[in-house]
Amino acid sequence: MLLNTKRNIMNQKLKFLNPLIAPLLSLGFIVCSSTPFLTYISLKLQAENFTETIIGIIQSSFYLGFLIGSLQSERIIARIGYIRSFVCFSAIFGTTILIQGMAINAILWIVMRIISGISIAALYVIIESWILSDSSVKTRGRVLSFYMIALYGSQSLSQLIIRFISLDTITPFLLFGVMCYLSIIPVSINYSKTPETSPDVIKKNFFAVYKATPLSFWGSFISGIILGAIYSFLPIYAQLNSLQPSYIMAITIAGGFLLQWPLGHLSDLFDRRKVLIASSLCAAIPSILMLVLPQSAMLSYILCFMIGGFAFVIYPISISQACDKFDLIYTRFVVGLMAATYGIGAISGPFIASLVMEWKVSALFLFIATVSILLSILGIYFSIKYPKITPKEEKGEFMPISAQAPIGADITSKTIELNKENTLEEAAKTAETKTDETKKDSSSDKPDLK
Repeated sequence: MLLNTKRNIMNQKLKFLNPLIAPLLSLGFIVCSSTPFLTYISLKLQAENFTETIIGIIQSSFYLGFLIGSLQSERIIARIGYIRSFVCFSAIFGTTILIQGMAINAILWIVMRIISGISIAALYVIIESWILSDSSVKTRGRVLSFYMIALYGSQSLSQLIIRFISLDTITPFLLFGVMCYLSIIPVSINYSKTPETSPDVIKKNFFAVYKATPLSFWGSFISGIILGAIYSFLPIYAQLNSLQPSYIMAITIAGGFLLQWPLGHLSDLFDRRKVLIASSLCAAIPSILMLVLPQSAMLSYILCFMIGGFAFVIYPISISQACDKFDLIYTRFVVGLMAATYGIGAISGPFIASLVMEWKVSALFLFIATVSILLSILGIYFSIKYPKITPKEEKGEFMPISAQAPIGADITSKTIELNKENTLEEAAKTAETKTDETKKDSSSDKPDLK
């Protein structure tokens, strides 16, 4: 009897997971297709003797598409629905992979990577909207946690695929294409209710946002530069220095996942600007050590774990810092601005890094260290210029947002809807109370006719 009771309680607690199974399975297939393919492209182009500059342009083109998709995909989703949109963009992405396998041509690959970026951005928006649609205030934190575990777990573990594939055959293109097409199955056979389209965004003047939180813009921009360079050129560095590209990428992403939570919690307790400055400096230190210390596989993996841990947290802290400055109704617009700023950084990062690496491959870490130190200097400057600290009670809770997915907009839109509902409920209760009081007052004012 007691065992059945405990089992029923556990089933009730895990009931919120049921609608998540299909979209998270599809997410896993998409990530296992797109993230290691990003690594594979760098290795393949390097093996084909393309220059770092051409590799940088091709990788930057993906982030250009990702930026476009993040900004424009909601219109298409609203028009044809979530499931059909997912099937459509999955098919497009899988097709771009297969087309790239047909010919190694820089112009063709640039076009395909732009289309791939648009498709991947749209797929992230669909999945994120799906998993958050049925969540409540009580379950949203757990839903987001499962999403981040699935996202980062898939990103990290899928890098190990690179260890077992050949650069000289068409097999990798077929493998990543098949995994993309497999993502269609879970959402297609899912019986859960699909999410409704998001409400209109309440906007604010761009310059007003920048003036209120300039460091958030610079943090988002430099985060895009750093992570764009890491995803594009860290595998090439590993390949040319007798390291396993799959291992170094998996470890770097794992560092970003594992350190994001404790550093995010610190930013809730202390001034976020100080945590942002410290994180950027801590990202620069292991980058410099990669240049000056004698090369060792184990040491390189440890230092890359630290680089990933501190570099990946810059973007979510910047987002949280910006959101602290505005009312809830503007949050979605602010998050969208930060995502666009990150996208611009991610477009420019691989290209600038490629120019630096023409001199020396290990200059990648000099580049990361330089822009990280630049961010810390900007953080100190803005902290002195704007010394006012956001009180702890006015801070929003840190959200572990992945820089590779535009989740912020969907979270905040759902939060805005819930807060609007709560506000309406409170207003209705207040109106009822006032009506009752008015009735009582009017009855008491009536003359006694007896």
